[in-house]
Amino acid sequence: MFILNVLQIIQDSIEDIFKKYLPMMRSLALSILKDHHLSEDAVQEALVKLHRYSNKTGNINANDTKNFIYIVTRNEAINIKRQEERRDLFETDVPFSEDFVTSTVGGQLNVEQFSEENGFGPEISDFLNKLSLVDKDILTYKYSYGYSFKEIADTLGMKRDAVYKRHRRALDKLKVIIEEANEK
Repeated sequence: MFILNVLQIIQDSIEDIFKKYLPMMRSLALSILKDHHLSEDAVQEALVKLHRYSNKTGNINANDTKNFIYIVTRNEAINIKRQEERRDLFETDVPFSEDFVTSTVGGQLNVEQFSEENGFGPEISDFLNKLSLVDKDILTYKYSYGYSFKEIADTLGMKRDAVYKRHRRALDKLKVIIEEANEK
């Protein structure tokens, strides 16, 4: 009986996310993919991942939850875009550009979860915004959502070792950014 109650709570959570954030998810995926069918695929894949990591989503109205849904949806759309471009690579010579996606979507991840309430100073969001999207995502997943490197790798579609190395490098970059800011 307890397991059925837990499963029902998880199901209700996903339904609430679906109802509240579906328009944002569709719009984001469509802005990246420029194709309705592919954007629906991206939203569906994002919902599957959100279901898999439903224990990571807390209050549905919290900024953390919205940011988490944004990141998962954006990454799924980017993964599909890359798959499509790899498939089309034999037909055209146009490589995938992460800058295209950044400019199309708006570019800056809302890093409000790195707030003073969570033990971070107000400058951290400025420092994080100087990192690449992937580095920012890795640090967000690790320190804001408490993901393991394996969970981050699964979510981003990367290998665990690659995530670990990117994490280490992102921390090194962040250290340099903070040191440079302190020198000024």
